[in-house]
Amino acid sequence: MEDFVSIADEENVVAFTMSNHDVLRQLGEFGPYQKWLYLLLCLPAIPQSLQVIQTAVFLFAVPEHRCAIPGFANDTYKVQNDLHEQLVNRSIPMTYGYYGDEKYSQCQLYRQTNTSNVWSSTRNITEPCNAWVYDQSQFISTVSETMGFVCEKKSYVSHARMLGMFGHLVGGLINGPLADMFGRRPNIICNMFMLVLLSICLVWSNSAPVVLFLDFAIHICCIGQYLVCFVFGMEIVGPSKRMWAGVAMNLFWSAGNMVTALSAYLFRDWRTRQLIVSVPAVVFAYLYFIPESPRWLLKHGKQEEAKRIVANIAKKNKVQIDPQILDEVNIEKEEVLQEPFWNLLKSSVMRRRMMIICYNWFAVGMGFYGLSMNVTNLSGNIYINFLLFVIAEAVAYISCFFLMDRIGRKLLLCISLLLTGAACIFPLIPVLASDTPEKWAINLLAIIGNMCASAAMCAVYTFTAELMPTTSRTFGMSMSSVCCRVGSILSPYIVGLASFTKSLLLQVLHVSF
Repeated sequence: MEDFVSIADEENVVAFTMSNHDVLRQLGEFGPYQKWLYLLLCLPAIPQSLQVIQTAVFLFAVPEHRCAIPGFANDTYKVQNDLHEQLVNRSIPMTYGYYGDEKYSQCQLYRQTNTSNVWSSTRNITEPCNAWVYDQSQFISTVSETMGFVCEKKSYVSHARMLGMFGHLVGGLINGPLADMFGRRPNIICNMFMLVLLSICLVWSNSAPVVLFLDFAIHICCIGQYLVCFVFGMEIVGPSKRMWAGVAMNLFWSAGNMVTALSAYLFRDWRTRQLIVSVPAVVFAYLYFIPESPRWLLKHGKQEEAKRIVANIAKKNKVQIDPQILDEVNIEKEEVLQEPFWNLLKSSVMRRRMMIICYNWFAVGMGFYGLSMNVTNLSGNIYINFLLFVIAEAVAYISCFFLMDRIGRKLLLCISLLLTGAACIFPLIPVLASDTPEKWAINLLAIIGNMCASAAMCAVYTFTAELMPTTSRTFGMSMSSVCCRVGSILSPYIVGLASFTKSLLLQVLHVSF
């Protein structure tokens, strides 16, 4: 799922090995203790996913709404009676919705005039409104509703989601070096503490700038902790088990998405839901008791502590190991010598490969996150739609594990990208062919597109790691990751532009015909 995992590929997952005495193989590549520790490192992916996805999809969702009737204090989105319906019809003009159906205007109302102390509407003149009523059938409240991110401020929703994606970029860039400098364990603990604190602070935030800043900071902590947990997990798992381990952590993220769907369905007020998903994260205080990565300890000259941890792993795995074996390990010599990044670009073949790979990452990032954010624009129940998206994502990850070795990374990536593009283009056919397009067909194509984008994300990571030369793999993977994040940063604006263009196109078609 997460492209920042790629940064931790080779230079961070070189576990403490020797040429003829592989410590991990002596301990057991994935022994009982490693499985237990890996599970403890995977579990935080659930609250991380909760925070990231519920903010990107549900927190800033814009419920159906229309202009409020001026001077009518008890106005509601739902029609109360015949008199209320007459007032709405006299006050609010009709427009065309996302799927071409007529609906009351969200941003315009008929100009109100006061004649003989009686308010009336001038039906041929409209003006912007400054108050709204919202449909509460799916959301009781969202940040967009509370802060008024509609009409002239509608772009604030895209800005908010962009800041979250930018937080991913920042979190991935700063947490890797910090974890290498101060250790995996302190970084994980600090990010979890800050995540809980910032998430709870968000509940009582009433200012739009504060909400946006806290959301940005939460994304930094979430992706930072996910990255470091992944790196730590890979360092305690043998080479032959790392593909399984990588897929497993992605599945924990998908499990968090399922919990997100359930929590969003049960708690439809954004403040209540935010508090509910934030407080339980304190149980992850157990991370304070996990050991430090032995590889990191060896790299920083802490031999005795590394020996103690390795001896404990051997004891838990019920294997015998020479306590002095770590004296022969030299992590610095095992680190792959990295060439300057410009050496990667000297070859015309590698330049061409790098351009193609970077574009693939950009397209995958834009497609994956854009389709996920667009779930709020689909017809039907948003919670069922989102659950179907999550299930499709999990199926994609599992399928990739079995297909990559059978049909190859390149073919899997090409097929996934082609199907993702087709699923994004085909919805134009029912929209242009009919005034009342089949909504179920558009939803189905969106789900297929999300599944294929998830498969492409999984495939492009492995393919890139194998395609880059060993001496420049770090730079290649880092550049690819940045391109993916640029695509994800732009995706909220693509979603917003798509909604605007579709509504405009439908209005033009209705006027023409």
